Amino acid sequence: MVLLLPGEGQGRRDGARIPHGERPVRLETAGGRAVFPDWDQALDDSGCLRRCLLCGESHMYRQKRLPQLTGLVVVLAFTLALLSILGLVGGPIVLACMVGVLLLDVGILLYAPVSLACYGCHTEYRNLRIGHWHKPWNRAMAGRFQDTPNEPG
Repeated sequence: MVLLLPGEGQGRRDGARIPHGERPVRLETAGGRAVFPDWDQALDDSGCLRRCLLCGESHMYRQKRLPQLTGLVVVLAFTLALLSILGLVGGPIVLACMVGVLLLDVGILLYAPVSLACYGCHTEYRNLRIGHWHKPWNRAMAGRFQDTPNEPG
């Protein structure tokens, strides 16, 4: 399992790796922060995470992690569509390229890894089994936590 904690700067994340099957009392993140996960009632019998290890919040959501290739595919699809609309290129070759880009985009969406995130402290959990009860991000649920920020660790 990999924990990614919100960092101090915009877009910066600080992380720690937990070996499978271990439950350490203290973790040292890559940025040098000491984190003390609370394992009590965090995992269910099948090993799925029920609560956030850092803030204890039970409301968590699943999210897809799209690779950086996704941006390139979107730009490529937009460029091909624009060139075709303007009439600069056309024919079966461009159509085949557009179908190829579409299949690549659908493949990325289908096989993108899923992670789990906490509404309260915004810690992200990667490389773990996610229970079926965890739903995608919900605006109403996120609004409940916007007024009361929890700081992990």
